[in-house]
Amino acid sequence: MNTNKSFRLPHKQQGAATLLVSIVLLIGVTLITIFAARIGVMDQRISGNEYRHKEAKSAADAALDQAASFIANNTELYDGTVGGTYPWVRCTGGYAGLFPCTNGGDTYDLAYDGDLTTTTTIESLQEGGTGVELDSGINSDSYLTYTASASVGNILTAIGRGSSLDGSGNAYAQISYTEVSLLTPGKVPPIMTPIIELGGNFTIVGDPNGGGPGVPISAWVSTFDTSGGVGSWQTCQMGDYRDGSNQVCVDTRIDDVTWKDCVCVAGQELSKSGSPPTINYDIVKVGPDAFPDSTFQYLFPHLNAFEDLLAVSGVIELADCGDIVSVASGFTSSTIVAVTGGCDIPAGSIIGSRAAPIILVVNGNLKINANSDLYGVALGMNGVALNGTTTIHGSLLAEDSTKLSTGGYTQVYDEDALTALAEDLETVGLAKQKYSWTDIQP
Repeated sequence: MNTNKSFRLPHKQQGAATLLVSIVLLIGVTLITIFAARIGVMDQRISGNEYRHKEAKSAADAALDQAASFIANNTELYDGTVGGTYPWVRCTGGYAGLFPCTNGGDTYDLAYDGDLTTTTTIESLQEGGTGVELDSGINSDSYLTYTASASVGNILTAIGRGSSLDGSGNAYAQISYTEVSLLTPGKVPPIMTPIIELGGNFTIVGDPNGGGPGVPISAWVSTFDTSGGVGSWQTCQMGDYRDGSNQVCVDTRIDDVTWKDCVCVAGQELSKSGSPPTINYDIVKVGPDAFPDSTFQYLFPHLNAFEDLLAVSGVIELADCGDIVSVASGFTSSTIVAVTGGCDIPAGSIIGSRAAPIILVVNGNLKINANSDLYGVALGMNGVALNGTTTIHGSLLAEDSTKLSTGGYTQVYDEDALTALAEDLETVGLAKQKYSWTDIQP
């Protein structure tokens, strides 16, 4: 009996490899997800730390602004006198190692704080608190320290401390203040501008000793521009600037008497128009490399920009020149006026006097209209336009490399006005010391 037996081979197991690959991929995806999550958390922490740092940094900067305002209203602190309602404390003995006497490696002579063992600040001394919370809700404290320097002079250092809203971030910043001395106006030429247009109608009466004893200077420029045509212009010495009675105008005219009939004596001009014009040594052309980078900083060597001038005590700030005649009429001594916008001086105006001259610094466009007289120094940071028979008794400076409009305009070197500026404004107040701003950590 035959029995047919069939043998069925077992099937190979299927799906095991797929399962293994899936598990590996799942593990990989899980690891990637975990890694991405960790990166995301780290990014959030970094962003949060950066945000809190910015909050604290803004608060520290705000504290410096608070200190600047306090200094501007209490300039008598500059002499470091110990005593008074809110006294300086000597950084000696037990105070020597305490903040802010020792700050970021700097050691100061005095600190403006009634009790350095607590966290009192400028604001707390004034308001009885332990700091000030700004409108933004960011905590901010201001401190003052003092150093006597034989080479630089006394230095006030404002220290700002700020914290983030949650208190986990802290930042410190400081900036120093010193007395600012004005460059002697006698060293400023009648005209100082990057470009002077040798055309139109203008007269410049030079500084008789601007280039040294007996060497006159009428203008100090970088470039001549002769595109304006020949015109009718001239420069001359003070003694050759005379009226119809042959009187020397700078010796005989008073402030409120018209100077419109005064002219340079024909034949005595130093430089004058013509084809080609006669350009004598009194118009000093030095070229762009030798000309100062900034006429503003030439006049105010301790300031960096127009905004720094606004922080100087005693400076009158105006938005425009609408009321400048009435404002200047009340000056009894030399005064600096900073105009944050444009300045359009009305025709027929008399600004300042020989006894109370003005330094007019205009951040926008400066325009002086016909038959106006200005005693002192005018500095235009942008465009400068002098229309009609405008007369400036002193110096005119232009910051911008633009043409200096000259339409029947007269520039007269006035020794009396410039000497008054030098005497009255030898020290014009306290201002930020260049390159003194820094972040610190006590």
